[in-house]
Amino acid sequence: MIPSPLVRSCPPRDYLTAGGESVGEQGCSRSRETTEHRVSTATDNQLTPVSAVHDAHLAHPAENRVVRVAWGALGTASLAFGLIGVVVPGWPTTIFLIIAAAAYARSSQRMYDRILANPVFGPHVRRFRETGGMPMRAKVIALALMWPFVAFSLVFAIPGAMHWAQALVLILALIGSAYILSRPIDRGADAV
Repeated sequence: MIPSPLVRSCPPRDYLTAGGESVGEQGCSRSRETTEHRVSTATDNQLTPVSAVHDAHLAHPAENRVVRVAWGALGTASLAFGLIGVVVPGWPTTIFLIIAAAAYARSSQRMYDRILANPVFGPHVRRFRETGGMPMRAKVIALALMWPFVAFSLVFAIPGAMHWAQALVLILALIGSAYILSRPIDRGADAV
């Protein structure tokens, strides 16, 4: 049993036959309940929805409009921060796009698809969303770039009298480092 990822009252749906052909659905009478889908065989005419085969990148928008708008706003803000990182050296880009993709996956299939379709960042975002892992090279680069900036902030940028700010920067840097180190190593992503 595969749950139907129904968001709208009657979304379009494609089906795969046993031969891998995609055929469209003519009518729509599905509900939010689970339905059983199988790939057709030579002796049976049942079909498998494409969404069941490629469900990893299907958005699941929140049903509550306010929550959906909040996720969309977070996605747009993260996208803006990611775009700043394209032109500002040292500003992270991919992590903001990963956050934007996660937020759009809860608010807008169209915006989620646009991030994944980006020829530069899309493959990285897609792999992270699929595996949750980071390539070893990305981990090393992230930590090697983060800690010199943290050290500069602690020693030169934040006045010595602002101990709370120094502590906050150090705590956030430790949390960020722990998160990076906790991600599994994605050995297949080095080729991306």
